[in-house]
Amino acid sequence: MIPKLILASASPARRDLLRKAGVRFDVLPSRARELRGRGRTLAATVLENALRKSRAAARLHPSRWVLAADTMIAFRGRIYGKPASRKAALELARALSGTTHELATGVVLRRGGRILKRAVISRVHVRRLDERALSRLFRKADPTTVAGGYRVSPRRDPLIEQIDGSFTNVVGLPMEWLLPRLRALRVV
Repeated sequence: MIPKLILASASPARRDLLRKAGVRFDVLPSRARELRGRGRTLAATVLENALRKSRAAARLHPSRWVLAADTMIAFRGRIYGKPASRKAALELARALSGTTHELATGVVLRRGGRILKRAVISRVHVRRLDERALSRLFRKADPTTVAGGYRVSPRRDPLIEQIDGSFTNVVGLPMEWLLPRLRALRVV
């Protein structure tokens, strides 16, 4: 049986969250051009990017639900997506050290002309880390594949001290918002 849902994302973290929740889906990553956030709020930027990502898959598969998402952070008046390089990620991590920022994920569920959308915002408190600890963090994982250059771990995260709001939102998909909608639409 063909799954009722298409995930318009190549994100391994989003795939893992959906699988752990028992959601069956096909993956059709989007190649949509993303906005950088200039002149928009964080919530408006991630929602517009998620809408853009959902369009192509929705055109190809009008009878199936398409799920698209986009995650970015806002810090000191600027919006950041995926860092362009390890060096850029390290510079951002230095700036974030010992501070708090907002992380938002825009989520779009669409089929035909029906669209459900939401931007979920979490506040992320970053530990104060010295240069050695920061360098060690970025030696292990590729920071250019995730918003803000960091991944979050459920246990004693080396970078994140506390999250106010949804943990799964910081991972990349706010499951507290998404799962009830998937159930109501009989996708799960």
